Amino acid sequence: MDRVKKRIFYYKDEYVKNVKLVHHDIATNRRYRLDIELKNGDNEKAVHIMMINPSKANEENSDNTINRIIKYVSLNNSSGILQDIGKIIITNLYVVCEIYPEKVDEYISVHSLDFVKGTDTDGKYNNDTIIEMANKEAQFVITAWGRGNIFDYDNRIQEVFRLIQNKELYHMEDLTQEGYPRHPRTWAYSWRLKRYNI
Repeated sequence: MDRVKKRIFYYKDEYVKNVKLVHHDIATNRRYRLDIELKNGDNEKAVHIMMINPSKANEENSDNTINRIIKYVSLNNSSGILQDIGKIIITNLYVVCEIYPEKVDEYISVHSLDFVKGTDTDGKYNNDTIIEMANKEAQFVITAWGRGNIFDYDNRIQEVFRLIQNKELYHMEDLTQEGYPRHPRTWAYSWRLKRYNI
């Protein structure tokens, strides 16, 4: 059975100043890094948000999750942890663009686990290097990958923790029952960030 075509989401002018696909490879359907400059806040102050894998957001079109992140940061950057944050850096555990995370395993079967992680030697970029670069630019990291039914998922999380261990880490509200940081699709705008003690 064919899945219903997803609606197109746009960036909201009231929040967004500029969007840039910093690292992407159209030929292999992989997005490594997306930067969003906000209208309020200081664009020199960034937060690095890490999720599971990209959906369809690019420079022209957004998606529901990215719009929720933008609104959350914009509504909460006048005080507290997010004070003056004017730039959002998005990276992911995996780089293949897929609306349904469960389909990521199909990419692993067809290509390889390293291809999906964006760490293959034939790739245009190295995702682990890009994650480390994003860490250097950001004030702190929000882990937001949620639970994933993807091959070798927990090992990938541990690999990424090693890349971001020297940065202040946060997650939204409490961890899930399974112990994962909550994915932004579940965030409420009134929720608060908490330090992630690994």
